[in-house]
Amino acid sequence: MGDSMAPPTPLSPRAWPAYLALAALVVGEAGLLWWARAQPLAGPWVLLQIALLAGAVAWAANRRPPPLQAMEPLALLSEALDILPDNSTFSLFDAQDRLVLLNARCQTLFPRTVTGMAVGISFEDLLRRNVAMDERPEAIGQDDWVRQRLAAFRQPGPPQVQALPNDQWIRHSLRKLSDGSTVILREDITDAVRKERALEHARQQTQRAQSQLYEALEAMPIGMELYDEQDRLVYFNRNIAEIRPWFSLEEGRGQTYEALLRIGLAHGFPPEAMGQEEAWLAAHLALRGQRTGPEVRVYPNDTWMHAYETRTPSGRIVAVRLDITELVRQRQDLQDANQRLAQLSVTDSLTGIANRRHFDERLTSEWLRCARQKEPLALLVIDIDHFKRYNDHYGHLAGDACLRHVAQLLAGTVRRAGELVARYGGEEFVLLLPRTHSDAARVMAEHCMQALALACIPHANSPTSDVLTLSIGIAHTIPSTDNEPASLVHSADVALYRAKNAGRQQFDVSGF
Repeated sequence: MGDSMAPPTPLSPRAWPAYLALAALVVGEAGLLWWARAQPLAGPWVLLQIALLAGAVAWAANRRPPPLQAMEPLALLSEALDILPDNSTFSLFDAQDRLVLLNARCQTLFPRTVTGMAVGISFEDLLRRNVAMDERPEAIGQDDWVRQRLAAFRQPGPPQVQALPNDQWIRHSLRKLSDGSTVILREDITDAVRKERALEHARQQTQRAQSQLYEALEAMPIGMELYDEQDRLVYFNRNIAEIRPWFSLEEGRGQTYEALLRIGLAHGFPPEAMGQEEAWLAAHLALRGQRTGPEVRVYPNDTWMHAYETRTPSGRIVAVRLDITELVRQRQDLQDANQRLAQLSVTDSLTGIANRRHFDERLTSEWLRCARQKEPLALLVIDIDHFKRYNDHYGHLAGDACLRHVAQLLAGTVRRAGELVARYGGEEFVLLLPRTHSDAARVMAEHCMQALALACIPHANSPTSDVLTLSIGIAHTIPSTDNEPASLVHSADVALYRAKNAGRQQFDVSGF
């Protein structure tokens, strides 16, 4: 015969209902045609039915799909594999290690070797061709490398990363199939490797910078601590650890500032908060991150700090502690020195009691105060009898000692606040007695004379007594702004003059 006919294509189960419907349509149309023969106007009706029947037959004729064009399965698979990413290649080797299939992108990784990648070439020959083409410089002259790759090919393991010339990197993934074939998927990971390398380099630089920063912070003569956006501790240096030893950085990291304050309160810090811990804590937290200037704080071991707090734009808080202990101590020393200087300026250097300057200042202030409050003010002017004879007989050193002794005896008679004993000059002393009337002033004069009598200080050159004696002039008044304070001193001097003229070792009183 001529052209051989292709065997008929069997109908699918889904086609049978359509063909049964077509058969029923044909039978129905035949019946209608037989019935219509004997009817009027049969001609047009018959033509219409014939047209419908012809259309149904034509539909049945075109119902079968056209035959598929034949295509090589491996070629189809090779074309389909090009859907892989541009940086990936695919190759298939049969059970005898011969190349069966590879996709077109293999030339992107091995541009010189790919020209010899013909179907049927063995994997070992491809390896040796790879080496011969200098695409594997690390394998030149090393048969062991070829044997190792063959072993890895026949017993695939986990994916392997391989370096190529010009800093190119690929990852090999091998898998054995059930029929002994081997699939190799190669992926160009150069970009990923370079990015990872750059990331690792940046990470190392960051670590070095962080290490250098921490070293600098540890070496700085200040305390520094850092809190995150939720006010949780991130870091503090050794200076903070020294002034706040009740928890370490590892123990405190991650805890809130309030929690750390409570730990300090449990250890008795700060002392001024004891007994009112919650009130102090609330007031302290209300100012957190809002202080515009330094706050002076004292820590254990009498360490003084300037505390600075700054909130960064990201919401973190940087706290700095500057040790001002030496500055505080210098200031305290300066204050002490000023106080000593002030004390010296109002103290008689020989006797250690108030001097004339201090007496004048106090007399003026007490005069004005008593004038405002209408209170009495008394003054005793005291003179050591025949003191020049004492110096001539015992010498000036003994005379100085005598003055110191008398000053201490007189100071011992003062009992009330506001009363003052001062050296007025030479061997004269004064007692300023606020809120004191005449009778009380007389009693004070008697106490002074008795104290000296009990001391029994010898005075062999005195025409009055064989021991040291006193003469006292007393003045008292209710001050007025119409008079000057010096008028009280003048009145007491007049009384002293009368006591001396009356034979000494006694007191006399003058009143306004």
